[in-house]
Amino acid sequence: MYVLRRFLVAIPTLLAVSILAFWFVDMIPGDPAAKLAGNMATNEEVAAIRSHLGLDQSPIARYGLFLKGVVDPEIAVSYRTSRPVVQEIGERLPKTLIVALGGLLLGILFGVVTGVICALRQGGWFDAIVTIVTLAGISMPIYWLGLLCIWLFAVELRWLPAAGAATPWHFVLPVIVVATRPAALFSRLVTANLLEVMGKDYLDTARSKGLSETRVIVRHALRNSLVAAVSVAGVQFGGMLGGSVVTETVFGIPGLGRLLVEAVGSSDYPVIQYCVLMFAAVFIVINLATDLIGQWLDPRTRETSAATGYGRI
Repeated sequence: MYVLRRFLVAIPTLLAVSILAFWFVDMIPGDPAAKLAGNMATNEEVAAIRSHLGLDQSPIARYGLFLKGVVDPEIAVSYRTSRPVVQEIGERLPKTLIVALGGLLLGILFGVVTGVICALRQGGWFDAIVTIVTLAGISMPIYWLGLLCIWLFAVELRWLPAAGAATPWHFVLPVIVVATRPAALFSRLVTANLLEVMGKDYLDTARSKGLSETRVIVRHALRNSLVAAVSVAGVQFGGMLGGSVVTETVFGIPGLGRLLVEAVGSSDYPVIQYCVLMFAAVFIVINLATDLIGQWLDPRTRETSAATGYGRI
């Protein structure tokens, strides 16, 4: 029931996003029909293309077709390729997810491991090195780090390909670059949360039962410190999807980011609108998933959700 209520609450959110996506994209300067017709086209040819695309209809009618395209993919057709938008997105989405999910998982793994070590060896040389590296990871722009990695690993050392998505090796550099920011954030967050709970009474109770320090940290302290990190993971994954334009442009990956760039350049309104709507739906699903994982990690949040009837959106 909780999940169902969350999805029902999400419907108005998606409806609001659809309205904003449609109207803001519709206000972009330029005429898609004129771009498709070319510079040498006559006014009659441009008018014929505009009529074929339905651009001569009222905004309300076009918004109705936009909503109808959500349930009937055959209606949502790209201006540029005349293919269903769902096919355009379906071909590009896996590449974007590989980079985003791979970067997030690698960042979580590195961040949790270094965060635990820093918390156990606070003030040591390892903690100092990780602090410097994490600050650099948070501060460096993705495009600059990507170009630096291409120069070092692809041009100078020739270990990895510089651009493309033909083989799994093409995704190594993008995943590493994307993982730097979440790794830095998780490392600092896990360290801070572990230091906060290390002196709690329930950990002393666990130690008095004869549990090893490693088991106390992993089963009790780390689990509670990861509650806040789960929410951060959801936000980071959403940011990775939204920021895929930069990463995919630097590494030449034909993903959703590149698709959006191409769509904006050609005034391909349906592709832009449905991509924005899809991102909003993904963010809502991610938000729900982080809530459920947070409840599993911290049973106290289950009582709060049961009392209020729903969680956050």
